Amino acid sequence: MAALPDFRTMHSLPPRRVWATVCLAAGLAMLGGCTTPPRSATSGPTGVNTPGVDIKHVDHHYMLAASFRRISEYFTGVENKTGRVIERTDPKERAGYYFIISLAWHPGTELPIGTQAELDYIRSDSSIPRHAKFVFSTATGTLPEICLGLTGADWPDETLGIVAYKLTVEDAGGKVLASNQSFLWALPEKTATAPTAAAAAMPAKP
Repeated sequence: MAALPDFRTMHSLPPRRVWATVCLAAGLAMLGGCTTPPRSATSGPTGVNTPGVDIKHVDHHYMLAASFRRISEYFTGVENKTGRVIERTDPKERAGYYFIISLAWHPGTELPIGTQAELDYIRSDSSIPRHAKFVFSTATGTLPEICLGLTGADWPDETLGIVAYKLTVEDAGGKVLASNQSFLWALPEKTATAPTAAAAAMPAKP
């Protein structure tokens, strides 16, 4: 009877050192893929005028004083603004009508002390344009949200609302960083400054 072929010699495996080299190469490839530095967010989309600053959304509505009270204030008696920019036309009054500005934030971007916001607006009780200026008392680079409040005498009635507005964020030197305005503000002056009776009676946002 003829001898059977030796399959071990026909399909012999590579030496152990070959397998070790292959495994090492695969491991290095996987490691390289995990440690590849990600693309910096600051190299992505930038603001309208200044890299890293861009207004994503503006909301506005009336807010009660209790909305700004954190647990730490019950122990210290001092308002905790950590991680937020909160500026008011009357620093002694918290309740009022606020513009909440959401920024498309990029890591490494900071609005330094001295950054200011110019707000032009028309209240629902009058067609007279009004103006408010906010100078940021603290620097921020943490949360992409800024709260600007019309408080005290600037907002005497919580049932009032906003008909139109224009908001501009500038650096300490007056250079425009970003801006946003409502649809009605973009209309011709005659239309924007003369709200209808229905608009004048519009209640504040809930």
